[in-house]
Amino acid sequence: GLHSPVRKAVGLPFPGKSAIRSLVLADVKLAEKPASVLTVNAAGDAFAFIAPFADGYYRIIGWNRAHNVPDSEPLDLAEVKEITRLALGHDYGMHDARWMSRFHSDERQAPAYRVGRVFLAGDAAHVHTPAGAQGMNTGLQDAVNLSWKLAAAVGGRAPEGLLDTYQSERHPIGKAVLRSSGGIVRLAMVKRPWSRAGRAVLASFIGAVPPVRDRAIGQITGIGYSYPAPKGAHRLTGHRAPDIALKEGRLYEALREGRFVLITPQGADADTVVESDAGRAVVTHWTSGRRTTVLVRPDGYVAWAADEADAGAVRGALAEWGVGVTA
Repeated sequence: GLHSPVRKAVGLPFPGKSAIRSLVLADVKLAEKPASVLTVNAAGDAFAFIAPFADGYYRIIGWNRAHNVPDSEPLDLAEVKEITRLALGHDYGMHDARWMSRFHSDERQAPAYRVGRVFLAGDAAHVHTPAGAQGMNTGLQDAVNLSWKLAAAVGGRAPEGLLDTYQSERHPIGKAVLRSSGGIVRLAMVKRPWSRAGRAVLASFIGAVPPVRDRAIGQITGIGYSYPAPKGAHRLTGHRAPDIALKEGRLYEALREGRFVLITPQGADADTVVESDAGRAVVTHWTSGRRTTVLVRPDGYVAWAADEADAGAVRGALAEWGVGVTA
């Protein structure tokens, strides 16, 4: 987490600053259901965000810039209601709070996610404002990116430099999340009329233009980011693979076993030579006549792809990624 003793023990700094000095969180029930699934607004010095749980409770995130107090200051439901009314004009009859907390929000990132045999993930590696609710997604994807690489290293089959790619792939994304979450907060808290008008126009533009909307959703969920690909690589390399239907079932079902998935055209040369060594790869086939061969990493990203690949090219790609094959 933010105060990670592991990060401190290896001597890594955690540069950054406090972005919001006094946030409140509460899980409450509401007498009146909001009109939208997600409700967010800022007015004057107040900001509030409401999101539903599946059990009838709602998460409230609020901030009153005119009332900054220490994290240790007691918090009651009356204060949460007041902030919500200031920002949204209504407190929706919130009641029965099962949990409340006060905290401050930092924007910080460790310069390295790896020091020797020590790796950082999640809040130990990066912290940011809760705007956009990107923290959990980013931390989970840190873990997914690192876990299969650690398994390959422990099993003695990791290619040279594989563990170093955790830094090169995840650190830039952590930096991007800091920028986007901070930008959302700063945009929400603008005061000048022309700035607010610009914010409204931007929000309408994002919602009305599908490519822009999809990119924004991809950033918030974390699945819209891509990883660097080698020069001359296939256009799919480094991108997250969608959950496509395959002859043997859906791709994400095949990925649940934590192995590489090789997608090949039906009847391709690769079928005559590729067999997984110790079950480290799953061979699947397109349902269509597509001729592209795609190797998907255990974390759902494309490791390698080629159009009209022969058996030798497939074997080379598997060997490069430490997925042994036998004839």
